[in-house]
Amino acid sequence: MIEQIDGHILAPKNATKYPASMVLGANGMLTVSSEPFSGQHQLETTEISAALGNTPRNITFNNGHVFVASQSQHLNQWLTKHSKPSVINKLEQHLGLIVVACIVTVVVTYSTIVYGVPAASKLIANMVPHSVEKQVGDYSLSLVEEMGFSESSLTSDRQAELQQLFSDTVNKLPQQAELFSQPPQLLIFSSKDGANAFAMAGGHIILTDEMIELADNDSQLQAVLLHELGHIRHRHIMTSIVQSSILSIAAAMIVGEASGIADTLMSVTVLGTSLSYSRHHEHEADNFAAEHLHNWYQNTDSLVSLYKLLQSKHQIDIPDWASTHPNLEDRMAELKKYSQNQ
Repeated sequence: MIEQIDGHILAPKNATKYPASMVLGANGMLTVSSEPFSGQHQLETTEISAALGNTPRNITFNNGHVFVASQSQHLNQWLTKHSKPSVINKLEQHLGLIVVACIVTVVVTYSTIVYGVPAASKLIANMVPHSVEKQVGDYSLSLVEEMGFSESSLTSDRQAELQQLFSDTVNKLPQQAELFSQPPQLLIFSSKDGANAFAMAGGHIILTDEMIELADNDSQLQAVLLHELGHIRHRHIMTSIVQSSILSIAAAMIVGEASGIADTLMSVTVLGTSLSYSRHHEHEADNFAAEHLHNWYQNTDSLVSLYKLLQSKHQIDIPDWASTHPNLEDRMAELKKYSQNQ
């Protein structure tokens, strides 16, 4: 059946409307008649605007002329018969495909977050020049006082003993092919927040007086230093910075606006994912320490016993999902299992 619809033609770069008619052919051919533009055209060579309620639809021809239909209903019916449905239209009309598409989207998103982002972050972190990492570390060190750290109250002799312990530990590692881009350094501070030890960018490790006093012996301190050296060896600090940047940019692109609710959702998502990555880094640093403790002493008892002391000293009930560190019970169990499996 051949139908004719009325409308008007707009010439390229011209706002003048010219009355026009269009014959909708049974074979998918469009025949346009107007003063500035006439002829026959295949439907496939045109660009048709989306159907939005009763809004007139535009048909753009390859030479730039635009036909604006005044009777969209007849045009819509004709297009339904002669247009090839898009992938989106097929999905909208097929529940099974919608379910499959949703599952694929979830799997791809999950795989990207769990595997893709960490792998990409590690790759990028390893490409960061050591000079940049040193600058980040130096800047972090400039903030130690603001972070609640102050000068150590340990005697100079005791600090010298710990520096020698650290040096001996670091010097053993190249024998196991553990090499560092720049020599790690031990810094000893007092902290108002209690027993702590952590690695910083640039190869610095901070050990607090309170952690030293908590430990029963230097073997436990060597174990925690090995754990922090594991963070440096795997460049966890730079990897975490890159990961947070990727997640923040991705969340901002997805949200696409800056309302308070959107900002909150974005922050929670980035924080939650970053916590998960941090726990993975803690497990990796534990494995680093466990490997070398077992090679040197045939057990991981020193690190397990230190974790027990930390657990008894800090009875803080933090849910696993809200902590940057894995549950201490789980970590001790993994360390014991490591020794049993060797």
